[in-house]
Amino acid sequence: MLSSLGEAIGPLTPTLSPEDGGEGAGQENIVPQHELTLSPRSGRERGPALRACVIPLITALLILSGSSASALEIRDVRWGFDGKVVKNRFNLLSVLVDNPKPEAFDGELVLRKSMGNGQPIDAPVHESVYVGPFAQKWVQFYPYFGNDWETFSVHERTSSGRRGPSFDVPNPRKGWPARVLIETSQLRAARGLPVRRLPDNLFPPFVTATDTLQAVLFDAAPNWDEPRRTAFLHWLHLGGTAYVLQISSTEWPQFPAALGMLNSPLDITPYGGGRIIRVARTRSQLSAESLTQVFNALPKRFKIKVDGTSEEQSAVDLDDDADQVQSQQGYSDPDDPLSGSSFLTRLKKMTKPKHNWPLLHILFWMYIGLIFPGCYLIGRKWADYRVVYAALLATVAVFSTLFALVGQRGYGESTAVHSVAIARPLPDGQLDVTQWSNAFVTTGGDYDIRHDATGPIYSTCNTNEAVNGVIRNGAEGQFLADIPPFSSREFAHRMRIAAPSPQLSVESFQVEGDQLRTLSLKITGDLPAQAESFSLLFGNRFYILSRQGDRLELGAGVGTAAGYLRVEQFQDWQYTRYGNFGNDDLPVIDQYRQLFSPLISRSLNVSRQSDALALELPRHAVRVFYVTPMTEPFFARNQYLGKQEGWTLYAIDVPLEESRKAEGGSEK
Repeated sequence: MLSSLGEAIGPLTPTLSPEDGGEGAGQENIVPQHELTLSPRSGRERGPALRACVIPLITALLILSGSSASALEIRDVRWGFDGKVVKNRFNLLSVLVDNPKPEAFDGELVLRKSMGNGQPIDAPVHESVYVGPFAQKWVQFYPYFGNDWETFSVHERTSSGRRGPSFDVPNPRKGWPARVLIETSQLRAARGLPVRRLPDNLFPPFVTATDTLQAVLFDAAPNWDEPRRTAFLHWLHLGGTAYVLQISSTEWPQFPAALGMLNSPLDITPYGGGRIIRVARTRSQLSAESLTQVFNALPKRFKIKVDGTSEEQSAVDLDDDADQVQSQQGYSDPDDPLSGSSFLTRLKKMTKPKHNWPLLHILFWMYIGLIFPGCYLIGRKWADYRVVYAALLATVAVFSTLFALVGQRGYGESTAVHSVAIARPLPDGQLDVTQWSNAFVTTGGDYDIRHDATGPIYSTCNTNEAVNGVIRNGAEGQFLADIPPFSSREFAHRMRIAAPSPQLSVESFQVEGDQLRTLSLKITGDLPAQAESFSLLFGNRFYILSRQGDRLELGAGVGTAAGYLRVEQFQDWQYTRYGNFGNDDLPVIDQYRQLFSPLISRSLNVSRQSDALALELPRHAVRVFYVTPMTEPFFARNQYLGKQEGWTLYAIDVPLEESRKAEGGSEK
């Protein structure tokens, strides 16, 4: 009976699963091994006693295992801000978990990404979770969505390392940056609306997670804590658009002091690079037609047809069924030439070996000669197989060492990190950063990659294979990566850091029609002497800026965004797949310079010609671009990563309205 019971439940030995990679590799799904002490009796005497002891023990273990295997239940899953995701961006994933048990759950939820065939890709994302007894909690992830065939699953992991069952996350639908109505707990919609709704408690607490949000609508004050209020204000300052609707035909919502700018009586109120627009309608008066008119202030939406041309789409989200049908009729989805993987591939190519090939060839032929006829001749002379084996092993050992040493020198025998970043100033003196890095190491091991930052979010952007590592995003964000010797690990990350940036203010300007005629900017603070490639965007037109002492002066116009950025040159398979923005044989500094224009395009969310044509910055501000060598606040906090270098593109919004109020400017 014991043998049949053992066959039914399997042996009581550890079962290892290389789940989650990194430090936890091979330590999950471990069934404890129990030692059964048998008394020194005959087999006939101890058989019944053994069964009497073992069966209750096994039953208890099974009950205990079953009770702890699924401590949490998934009640709801929401992708993005509006139920959709944006490709090649960090997206929002909200999961509602329920603890139906009288014991609190204190562990982790693990998000895994796979290809359509189930093959894991990228590194798993771990999120610490505490859920009280009989309680529910929203848990948010910030995964990077790269390809259509990616699938996601979530499983729990207890504090002891035990893994629970896996839950397949519904596949997301692709869309544009979201336009949503913030739905508060005090006022919920009782009817369908032509705009998606987001509960106020699902707004992320980090501005780094708002890349896929374009506009929000309010008709009541949201119930936000301090982190969410700060994240919203930072998002608005970086170029977001907030619409304020009426409560009734004569009443507007009132917002707390922390959101006091939303109480402005003006039709349009600038806020950094963003704006607040008042709409004299209630939510019940919204229709698809009126909402389309309201959204005219936002960039137009385009889809690429199979023949390569673009077609403008509705400014209002369709219902799910119509949206699904339309997305399958006559449209293609070309690769984004300015995706994260494109920049990472380019950075990886900056670490190129320069091997001493003549010396390697000489060593190779020497090795072949010593193996044969060298060992043959040794055997002929001494006729002792032990001498021959010793000579063979010595040759292999010596030349393995020589090949390793010569090969290592081809990489300069140094660990290094190459990076590029986009930095945008925030109103509290910090920087919002999007960064891509490639870490090359000569010594293999587990590297703890983290930054002195708020709300860091990491991803390898790998869409082909699994990465042995662990990602933790948010307040204690880190990327623990297992990097083999003489290899690279690419990663992208978003973060908010404390770093100085110069203050730019308008001394004088003149606008004629849709063009700038004159502009003088005063520089306050430290602008590095190595800064270069100054340019400016006003509306849809680019201009060159020249640095003259503590001022930036307007130079010649260089055309529209489509003419200046020329993103059509990247609409080629070799660019989207290999990140070939230029010549690989140039010096590293020139390879960095080849990335400056693609970085500007990426900062403006312009990846194809239709995006450049639709681009239109609000006229209350200009955006200044320049690049500088990367400084220490951008570097990973790990002394074992060696030399870290790179370049940062700064994109600074400078308001014109303040200058106009001070009578320092004019407009014809």
